[in-house]
Amino acid sequence: MKRMAWSSSEIEQLVALTQQYRASSKQIKWDAVCLQFPTRTLSQCKCYYSNVLKKHLDVEVRQNHMWNRNEIIALWTYCVLYNKDYAFVQKHFMSKFTVRQISSQFIQIAKKQVEMHQFFKNILQEPLILQSINDNEFKMHWWILRLACKRFSLVKEKLCYQPGGSVLEAAVQADFAEIPALKAFFLDVDPQDLILFYKREEIRRGLDNEPFYVPKYQDNFMK
Repeated sequence: MKRMAWSSSEIEQLVALTQQYRASSKQIKWDAVCLQFPTRTLSQCKCYYSNVLKKHLDVEVRQNHMWNRNEIIALWTYCVLYNKDYAFVQKHFMSKFTVRQISSQFIQIAKKQVEMHQFFKNILQEPLILQSINDNEFKMHWWILRLACKRFSLVKEKLCYQPGGSVLEAAVQADFAEIPALKAFFLDVDPQDLILFYKREEIRRGLDNEPFYVPKYQDNFMK
């Protein structure tokens, strides 16, 4: 088939179709897209999108996107939690952004760390919207949460992370299975809620230079 330049109407249609036929795995259903272009081959559609159009779209998004408050909170929290593994953060938590967008924005925030100190300090005082448990319940059991997270590192959590995996299993591996209240309290808690709250509190308490609170009755609880 003779190669023809892409018209503006074709480009607009291609952009719309690639968004329409994007699967949950973020893969584009090219067979469905190509059916809408009788004068184009599957290879032509994919090549034009990958080599020309996608680059322009990425640049446009990076230049025009204004990060909102919630996105900044999520970006900072996940990048700190997963030790600046931008590809992992993009794949599991912020798939609408590119890895380059995530790393670039995080670096910009880090450069303004002094200015951002009070910003994050204020943010981290606010309730965290979680699916499996509310913020106040986590605060009530903060010291139990520390026990659950104390014996396995965040690096290990990153390497062992599986969507839907059980934090309870990790706690068992860390020899906390003998603590009855730990099992009873965390059995139905979403693992990402647990880790996200723990890391957020860790950052908040670090900003405040606040010592970790341990109840006097902890020894009795652990017997």
